[in-house]
Amino acid sequence: MRHMTSDLESLSFQSTNHQLIIIDQHWIIRSCNRAWERGFHKPFSQAGSRHKNYLHLMEAWTAQRDVPPTRFAQHLRHNIVPFKQAHTYDISVSTPFKEVKWFRVELTPLHDGSCFGDDLALIAHTDITEQKKTEQQLRQALIEARTLYGLLPICAVCKHIKDESNEWNSVEHYLEKHTSAEFTHDICPECIRRLYPKYSSILDKLH
Repeated sequence: MRHMTSDLESLSFQSTNHQLIIIDQHWIIRSCNRAWERGFHKPFSQAGSRHKNYLHLMEAWTAQRDVPPTRFAQHLRHNIVPFKQAHTYDISVSTPFKEVKWFRVELTPLHDGSCFGDDLALIAHTDITEQKKTEQQLRQALIEARTLYGLLPICAVCKHIKDESNEWNSVEHYLEKHTSAEFTHDICPECIRRLYPKYSSILDKLH
């Protein structure tokens, strides 16, 4: 029975779409699944060939600039070992293709009663880039919606509106920027009477 369970565990480990690795207390990558090899790890294969240490690998991904994974690696190094409890973090990574990708990192201690004790942990990387993009779009939409409900500075003379960047815009430009409205131009009866008084009688007949 234990042999069958081990086979099922191995199959599950390799078949899942989550990118999984197993690391020891020195952060050395002891095992990884196919999703890790063909997914997140693939764009960094050159760095990965030189770094079997998970923290070194993370630092290599961000060697060009100071971004969260570098600080995240430092945090893991100083606060997580020995592996006593689960941890979850969201990190952003700049790929060699100049893309910014977001991953949810979940670290789970492996307590199986074996001789390894608390010395192994499972790390799962889940790509949440699209989720983060959606969250950013929603936050931006909320900011824009709140702007329309707040106090809008409007010029008493020309009726231009001052936006969140302290720039003055026409009412049309402001609303097009902050809403999905589109404008067509017409002229109201009062303006027709003021600008074209000879047509006033025609307007009066229409009403």
